[in-house]
Amino acid sequence: MGLHENCDGNLPEGLCVFANVCGYISNVIWFLVLLPQLLKNFRRRSTDGLSFLWASCNFTASLINLFFILQIQVPLFTRISGWYMPILEAGMLLQFLVYSEASLHRKALLTVLSLSVYSALIAMETVKVFGGGGETSSKMVWISIVLWSVETYFQVVLNMQRRSVEGQSYISLALSFVGKTTDVIMQFSLLMPTQYVYMTYFSSTLAYFNFMQLVIYTQPKRISHPVTVLLSLLLAGFAALLVLRTSAVSLVCPLGVLILLAGALVVTRQRRQRNQPRELEEEEVGGHPDDMK
Repeated sequence: MGLHENCDGNLPEGLCVFANVCGYISNVIWFLVLLPQLLKNFRRRSTDGLSFLWASCNFTASLINLFFILQIQVPLFTRISGWYMPILEAGMLLQFLVYSEASLHRKALLTVLSLSVYSALIAMETVKVFGGGGETSSKMVWISIVLWSVETYFQVVLNMQRRSVEGQSYISLALSFVGKTTDVIMQFSLLMPTQYVYMTYFSSTLAYFNFMQLVIYTQPKRISHPVTVLLSLLLAGFAALLVLRTSAVSLVCPLGVLILLAGALVVTRQRRQRNQPRELEEEEVGGHPDDMK
């Protein structure tokens, strides 16, 4: 287990060791993070409150990454993870299919569409991997980076609409919070590819917002307000580290995340305002329970 890999000569050696330890912790967490969510879905026989787009982006990114690591030399732990994660995420998609309350026609249509996309992707990647198209296939991993960067956005938006994180496993959220924190320490302290540093910023920031939703929607204000302020300060620190680690161009990342979340907030409020008159009409038609006595 190398603790002196990818060290930055401008940083203390102890920080390099700590960052590598964080990397191993992060890898272990990603092995575990989906298991509590899968178990929760199984126990309640439902995926209500979970975003299908989140699950689909996750699986697609892992599927592309699997073919990518088949072409390069990576540690055994990484190779095992490359096979393990798509299997778990496929199980999550299967739970959406089995537990969803959508009509059979809609399920069938979505299944056919998804299988068509995944089959085309597998066929294309298989030709590239075993047909000598390694350079083209390596470019495909950028799709994984983009999908991993934005996947949590769809879940955050769904939580905004529902004003709840009830569908998510609190254990998975806590594991994700710790995993993303160790990811940031590793990526921002070691010499890592720039694209992975950007991906870590996007994915970690959205994961922190997701964790904030857990605190805001489940805890009293006297608890949620201090925690939210603290996490906001940490996110500001992430933005500063990103700029210091790369360049001023990295300011596009924080601005991009803010624009995405601000747009989601505006759309959610507009939808809620449109639904309010309808809800009032339904209450007037249904009457108050006391009026029925």
